[in-house]
Amino acid sequence: MSTALITGASSGIGLDIARQLAARGLNLILVARRKELLDQLADELAAGHGITTTALACDLADRQSLGALFDDVDATLAKHNEHLTVLVNNAGTGFWAPFADQDLAGLQRDIDLNVTALTTLSHGFINRARAHGQRSYLMNVASLAGILPTPQYATYSGTKGYVRFFTEILDYELRDSPISVTAACPGGVLTPFLDQAGQTVKKQTGIMTAPEVARLCVDAMYAGKVVYVPGLLNKVAVYTNLLPRRLRGWLLERSMMVSVEARPDASR
Repeated sequence: MSTALITGASSGIGLDIARQLAARGLNLILVARRKELLDQLADELAAGHGITTTALACDLADRQSLGALFDDVDATLAKHNEHLTVLVNNAGTGFWAPFADQDLAGLQRDIDLNVTALTTLSHGFINRARAHGQRSYLMNVASLAGILPTPQYATYSGTKGYVRFFTEILDYELRDSPISVTAACPGGVLTPFLDQAGQTVKKQTGIMTAPEVARLCVDAMYAGKVVYVPGLLNKVAVYTNLLPRRLRGWLLERSMMVSVEARPDASR
């Protein structure tokens, strides 16, 4: 039986990706910091789809917790005699404010979660997939900000750019293997991430829903797409990379401000 490991599964896109994969009959290992929410989701999906679900609470930005995660994953797989055939690296964080105005500890946490955790888990997954030899899928959730350098998102955009390039390189290195690698690059999505990033929605221009993005990204993963941008407006926005750098930055900053504004009480 195939099993999927999903990080950041307790809310937003991760929650809806879990629902998409459960509907396809995969057993699930759900990872996030909030155990209570994970347990509720695990129970819901197990009852609704007749699958095996396991909830593992883990702070992926903590090196010690991250290092121990695969011990728990391997124990779960052995208990149910399963193979890990899907990894969705969805957990991520960021804050919308000028770089120099942000707390350095918060910025470091962004890097630890968006880059270090994703890299560590990808390494563990690929070597396990190589060992069992079954068709396997790795989805790294990046962002449109990983394609378009986005003002006030310096660290978030930079780390998601890493995710995109990292994924493309993995796809090339694994081209002769049964492991498919996808970078999902959504634009704005109506999830709790917006609030955590210090934003309030002004207009839902171009902002997609989490269930829609999850469905499109899971379909893209199984179709073997390497870099996938969901949504027509987001696909069109990619072409702003052809503009001069300063003009591109100005347009990206202004287009963001059409949809969102900073929360006055937001801080890190």
